[in-house]
Amino acid sequence: MLLWHHNGASDGYDNGSQKNETLAKELAKDIKSPEDLAAFSAQLTKITVEAVLNAEMVHHLGYAPHDRESYNTGNTRNWTMTMTLKDNHGEIMIEAPRDRAGSFAPQIVRKDQARITGMGDQILASILAV
Repeated sequence: MLLWHHNGASDGYDNGSQKNETLAKELAKDIKSPEDLAAFSAQLTKITVEAVLNAEMVHHLGYAPHDRESYNTGNTRNWTMTMTLKDNHGEIMIEAPRDRAGSFAPQIVRKDQARITGMGDQILASILAV
């Protein structure tokens, strides 16, 4: 929980939270209607889901993209596949990473998953709750 004090001090407030607050304020300037908010939420969900999927792939393979450790490992990245996910605001197209062995099983969005109800709202709320 974030508690502001009038003297500028805070409880549990770190530099990452300050960056989120600054970013949220800047992005909120362009939101003028419910449609703007829905579009922003969809874009934020896409960016967040793709970032988490890529992080999961790094964990799965054990090395970052373009890392020399990838040579001769037997399993490497194999481009991406487009997935259509549905949330409260409509459809979101994401690029999900694949591996050559086909053994990558993402946790945030399963291969066969089509709905991510509420995820965009949760992401948006966590960023704007400053």
